[in-house]
Amino acid sequence: MKKSFWKKVLTMGMVCTMVFTSACGKKETALEQEKTKVESKIDKDHVYRMEDIELPVNGDSYIQNCCTTKENFYTLVDFYGGDEDEISLLKMGFDAENVEKIPLDTEGNTSYRCLAVDEKENLYLIKTVYSDEYMAKIQAMEDEEESDEEVVSDSESAKTAEETSVEEAGSKEDEDSDKATEEADSANNNEENVEAATDDTTMSEEATDSDVKTTMVKLSPSGDVIWEQPLTESDAKDYVRSMIYVKDKGILTQSSGKFSFYDENTGEGKQIAERKPDGDDDYYYAYMYAMRDGSIYIYEDNWDGDSTGLVKFNPDNMSFDGEASLPEGVYGGSSLYPGKCYDFYIADSTSISAFNIGDEKTTLICDLTSSDILSNYFSYIGDDESGKLYVLNNDEDSKPMLASMVKVDPSEIADKETITIGTVWTPMDVRKQVVRFNRKSDKYRISLIDYAEDNLDDTGDAYSDSINKLGLDLVQGQGPDMLIVDYDMPIQSYAEKGVFEPLDSYIENDTDIQLSDYVTNIVDSTRVGGKLYTVVPSFSVSTCVAAKDNVGDEKVTLGNYKDICEKNGIDPAVGMGAMTRNSASELYATTGTTYINYENATCNYDSEGFVDLLKFVKQFPEEMDEDMDYEEYDTYYRENKSLLLSYNISSFKEYQVLEKGYFGKDIVFNGFPTVDGGESYISVNTQIAMNKDCKNKEAAWEFMKSFLVDDYQDRLDYGFPIKTSALEAQAEKAQHKPYYIDSDGKKVETSESWYAGGEEVEITEMSKEETDRLMDFIKSLTNTVSYENKIWTIIYEEADAFYEDQKSAEEVADIIQSRVSIYLSENR
Repeated sequence: MKKSFWKKVLTMGMVCTMVFTSACGKKETALEQEKTKVESKIDKDHVYRMEDIELPVNGDSYIQNCCTTKENFYTLVDFYGGDEDEISLLKMGFDAENVEKIPLDTEGNTSYRCLAVDEKENLYLIKTVYSDEYMAKIQAMEDEEESDEEVVSDSESAKTAEETSVEEAGSKEDEDSDKATEEADSANNNEENVEAATDDTTMSEEATDSDVKTTMVKLSPSGDVIWEQPLTESDAKDYVRSMIYVKDKGILTQSSGKFSFYDENTGEGKQIAERKPDGDDDYYYAYMYAMRDGSIYIYEDNWDGDSTGLVKFNPDNMSFDGEASLPEGVYGGSSLYPGKCYDFYIADSTSISAFNIGDEKTTLICDLTSSDILSNYFSYIGDDESGKLYVLNNDEDSKPMLASMVKVDPSEIADKETITIGTVWTPMDVRKQVVRFNRKSDKYRISLIDYAEDNLDDTGDAYSDSINKLGLDLVQGQGPDMLIVDYDMPIQSYAEKGVFEPLDSYIENDTDIQLSDYVTNIVDSTRVGGKLYTVVPSFSVSTCVAAKDNVGDEKVTLGNYKDICEKNGIDPAVGMGAMTRNSASELYATTGTTYINYENATCNYDSEGFVDLLKFVKQFPEEMDEDMDYEEYDTYYRENKSLLLSYNISSFKEYQVLEKGYFGKDIVFNGFPTVDGGESYISVNTQIAMNKDCKNKEAAWEFMKSFLVDDYQDRLDYGFPIKTSALEAQAEKAQHKPYYIDSDGKKVETSESWYAGGEEVEITEMSKEETDRLMDFIKSLTNTVSYENKIWTIIYEEADAFYEDQKSAEEVADIIQSRVSIYLSENR
């Protein structure tokens, strides 16, 4: 489990429980005066209608680049997954009624990228031709790899995995199935996907000039070659990462900080400038923008994060000699899209906004939520003179789609009764369900109130302020109809004080929901006082994993941990990898909660068990060395330098990640060490609760239950679904080789890998015994992870005296017992 997450939870939390206490007291605080205004109507002035644009293409394809002129829209479309790869250059008018295919020379092994267009509709592309001999060598290498994979035995695979490191949160999906999403990123501002560039460069490292020939070509509007010229030395060597047309001049390119210019009449190119980042890091990437007035700007991205504005290109002397600032809260890079009605458009998951250079703030163009438009990611935004938008948008299924967007007259928008749902940073899955509900319902509309939208800074204070506002609204009867329960919200306190509506009767009276169809132990683990107050669509498992040959059938406990470490030649200080005293909150959120009885509002932190937990934590370093690479710890388990790996399991494939990657041998789920064993915990993902003061409770329940029905449960792509049939379907799928469904609905087998520390582990099919083992483990769990930040804070504040040898563990435990007892009593 990532230590950074736990540290963030600790530092950014500790607020909601205190808010709850103060809000229920007699004394009115200043914060009570600042209630969030719950809007009852949608923003009709910024509603757009999105319509898909059908392109004349067949099979699996992705749009590599988009660009516009005054009259037309151009796309460079690539195909994959078929017998032969091909590429198409398409032109259409802004009415999107007639699409014309511009012929390209695709004979042999020819590819194109980096599309630009001038005012006369001439087109510029980077063209690459690979020799037959070179492609034969590549194919032979691929065939040899496939042949090697087929003959490797299971035991040999395990041995190979022993040398492989895996990153818990990193995964690389199949290159074919995800190619559409990855390559769509390149569409913005005619820029190539950096990752694709790296792949292409690597493939060509050993190629000779006769193997690969890369040129720039200029085509007429009808596709005739006007000129074809070799790239400059820097572009040929470093790979053209982006290019753009400069009015009446030619083409400006950028490759790893080196800028070249190609004359529009002759194609002759020369390097004109080189810009390097500050500091020692060689990373450099410039995003280039052609403005509606013909000027050119770049935004320089570097690891230092110091770039805050635009740099202007002067075509007269081929230099960069002007700067322009961006509006507050706006950053450059791939998020900016030049337009015709505004200098720039910018988008996020909630809206499309625009601004002109010199503006201090952005102007809202489209409210995506009010428009019932769902976007995972915009990789291109363009417009025509009338303000009609053209977008390349990753839809709710993460598939790129080309679409037009037209403003809807407010008079055409029907009024509906509004149901509000409050969040602090809205999860994408929730946004998807809101859009689906709003599209389906004729009477009701869900309105999202994101309490974090006015606190854009990624800081603990901003996060805390958002939690404060939502907590105050709830306890003072001003809150939203529903609530996405955040990690740092005291669910127990809310439920016991009657803030939440019990859901048992809704479930019992709903013919679509049978509680017996869901994973019983997971459902029961979320009850408070025997009642259900939240809908939990999915979950993961927090546990500690160990190599079976290190522990055998013995459980690692607080008492025997040191002995088992030493028996296996492991230093106890790193026996849990990167665990430190400062990151021990995951222990307090798991085994630490066993010392609390929420129902009776009592605790026993003065027990011998908790004293042992304090002593257990003390043996770890206070914090990691600043120069220490966390990825290095990923190898400790395989190298037998660490014993227990704390891990959050959210999919069946992660069984292989653990066994083949981290350990390279058989594993056991030990759980977090306790006095007499090890305990694993359920970690619920999204939780949805209903406010007891909700005015449309039946409609709110219809929305909440949408997370429990098959349509949602069967589509979950992260976490374990709570419905038994959906969980079993995931287990069954894990018993087959990874695959995806192509555009024709056919099942295509593929490969999948997970990474850590630069190493790769291939994901293959699991045996039924393995999936059953994980399923049985899941069904054995009864306790949930608790995020009582106030209690964590008390423990951290007092435990330091023991860690610094100022007080004994028993003395510290007594103080913690007293403080937590008071806290529980006050919040009962």
